[in-house]
Amino acid sequence: MAYDIVIFKEAEIDLMTAICHYRVSGLEGSFKADITKQISYLKANPFLFQVFYRNVRRVQFNEFLYSIHFTISDQQVWILRILHHKQNFE
Repeated sequence: MAYDIVIFKEAEIDLMTAICHYRVSGLEGSFKADITKQISYLKANPFLFQVFYRNVRRVQFNEFLYSIHFTISDQQVWILRILHHKQNFE
């Protein structure tokens, strides 16, 4: 059963910032493919990822040093932030 994905405004800002960065580097297509793959996997299997802190789970990208920080509520996955590994969740 697929879960609904809800993306917080902060996560949208994080994503747009990362896309702009990789657009300059010429890796925008690869980055978008990686995030699409991770969100599809997350949509189908959110409970496969362990709790990282305060009931927040994370899934790491395959090719890039980014991770999706999310929580699960009912049949929804709430994406809180999309962060580079050197950033801190606030």
